[in-house]
Amino acid sequence: MSWAVYAVRGPGGVRRLEDMPDGYEPPSVGLATDVIDVVREVVPDLDVTKPSWLTLRSDDYDVEMTIGKGVQVRDITFYLNDGPRSIPIVMEISRRLGLTPYDTESGDFLTEESRPPVPPPLTDDEIKANKPKWWKFGRA
Repeated sequence: MSWAVYAVRGPGGVRRLEDMPDGYEPPSVGLATDVIDVVREVVPDLDVTKPSWLTLRSDDYDVEMTIGKGVQVRDITFYLNDGPRSIPIVMEISRRLGLTPYDTESGDFLTEESRPPVPPPLTDDEIKANKPKWWKFGRA
């Protein structure tokens, strides 16, 4: 399960996503090519096979990020595939781009102490669907 972090240049003083004014249009972060260049300064082996969906992987982090398909980038969504281990790289990229990263689950801005959401418990139907069948394992 990935953890979504939304990064944007919000109006001053906004500490939670829910405090963003209705209809707020974030200013441009820059051209997509410029954003990619900044990310590449932090992650030299950045995968830009699909320029609107960037992949950042190493032993220290596993992140995918969307910058949109437009020429101008107005916001970025990071998908952290390995939980809090990837927070430092997300925070560094956000800092260099002048963005505030927000945890989309809690709505709070991201910090080093942030943690991914805990998945809800399985329902009875999900438990039944995932329960192994005894005959698939044979008998002792």
